[in-house]
Amino acid sequence: MGGWSHRGGTFSGGEAAVSDLETMRRVDCAMPECACFGSSVMVLMRWRRALGGLCAVLIAALGASPAFAASNAAFAYRFPVRGVSSAPISLYAEERGHGDPVVLLHGLGGSTYSWRYIAPALARTHRVIAIDLKGFGRSDKVFDTSYSAADQALLIAGFLIGRGLTNVTLVGHSFGGVVALLTAIELKRRDPARIRQLVLIDAPALPQPITPIVALMQQDVLPYALLTAIPADIMTRIALGASSVQRLSRPYTEADTRAYAEPFYDAAARHAYIQTARQIAPALSPRDLAHAYSRVHQRTLLVWCTNDEVVPLATGRALASLLPRARLEQLAGCNHAPTDEAPAALSRSLVRFLSR
Repeated sequence: MGGWSHRGGTFSGGEAAVSDLETMRRVDCAMPECACFGSSVMVLMRWRRALGGLCAVLIAALGASPAFAASNAAFAYRFPVRGVSSAPISLYAEERGHGDPVVLLHGLGGSTYSWRYIAPALARTHRVIAIDLKGFGRSDKVFDTSYSAADQALLIAGFLIGRGLTNVTLVGHSFGGVVALLTAIELKRRDPARIRQLVLIDAPALPQPITPIVALMQQDVLPYALLTAIPADIMTRIALGASSVQRLSRPYTEADTRAYAEPFYDAAARHAYIQTARQIAPALSPRDLAHAYSRVHQRTLLVWCTNDEVVPLATGRALASLLPRARLEQLAGCNHAPTDEAPAALSRSLVRFLSR
């Protein structure tokens, strides 16, 4: 198996032929997380019932500009990394604490803000670095198509190498979990000792059934028109008011609402979101995925919400069976975004894992 494709190269994962990025774009998105974009049409009556729960999942996972981040002693900077394009991409990062590095990768539509409750807890014993993926938060947003998990993984690998980070614990939530997994696979070929261990949180790393909203996402123009026409603050308030969000252990504040809405006022951010959703699934067969994951040598913690309606617990169990050194831990009382829905429980799980 060759691996996940990106412009300018491939991820090495085995012996089979590699599908290119154009093929990845044509593959139907098989992961319900893409449905998050459907929040742009929730005001349309014929979609409202179908989208309510899914939109709530997205907005719980969304992060925004760190301008709204919770107060903490974080050091912020931008670091240029060369990916598949000719020009370097500046990735925004927030860093705090001392010790072995823990690198945090947010989910689809998120940012460093997504870790506002988690990062301070981990920084008591570790050097914690939260990164905005390309196209999100305060990182560069480019009007191109290099937004697959494989494209993002190349940039994260470059960040780790460029910053001289070693003995890294790489933590990824949802789409960020897929990016973390692909980064480990990429660095196994280039620098196998750099990543010590992985934490994958509700990560859509295996194919899942396509949804009607995902089909909508594949349209050429409609997603852009809808997300542009519906003001971001209205979209956010509708999603925050959906029933699944009401299960949060702490209520959203007005600052949270502003933070979640803010990225979608930027046309480049909307483009990045749409392009990411269109390429969210790796174009590999289940057999090739199993082969690639069987070669991940790092100790891996899988954290899954028992009530996840976006990436079901069955996916976590299947992934645990494929990764040689994986252990699955379940979190009760949360859906798809434990960073917001159960931050204390998630922090305890991560602290225990890091202390071993």
